[in-house]
Amino acid sequence: MNALTRQMRRFRDQEDGLVMTEFLIMLPLLVWTFMALFVYWDAFRTINQAQKAAYSISDLISRQSEIDPTFITGMQTVSEYLMNDSPDIELRITSVEYSEEENKHHVLFSRSPGDKMTQLTDSDLARSVYRDRIPIMADNDSVVIVETSVDYTPGFDVGIPLHSFDNFVVTRPRYYRRVCLTTEPCPDTL
Repeated sequence: MNALTRQMRRFRDQEDGLVMTEFLIMLPLLVWTFMALFVYWDAFRTINQAQKAAYSISDLISRQSEIDPTFITGMQTVSEYLMNDSPDIELRITSVEYSEEENKHHVLFSRSPGDKMTQLTDSDLARSVYRDRIPIMADNDSVVIVETSVDYTPGFDVGIPLHSFDNFVVTRPRYYRRVCLTTEPCPDTL
């Protein structure tokens, strides 16, 4: 019996191959963690790129007094370029003016290249979804609203569902009173 007991103790104390066994047990967790980190990093990169594209386009438009449909189509091309040639980006550019007398926002123009997003109207701006996002404005003041929507599909299934990252950027014109569309000139007064 002593020989059997010695053999059992020696087997219990032997650690050869233990590191390899632990590694094989942990390998699936390490692989999943690496894939999850990649997907989360990619999602945050997409969010960051979409925000930068929206702010860049908004800044560029805020420096204009008039833009034309070709310019708006060009902004779609710029946004796709800034998003690494992603054709999934939707863009809507809206110029808005505020009338203090009516306590109302008026749409000067609203366009989306390729009609990917519907045009905004005065009644849309009166809804709380938009009204609460537009800052307080002075009488006859105007802003440019740039909205983008980017669909995101994760590379691996690690818990992030299919998602759309939306941006809503409001910018006041820098050098001019308002930004108008050449095909629909702005009214003299509202």
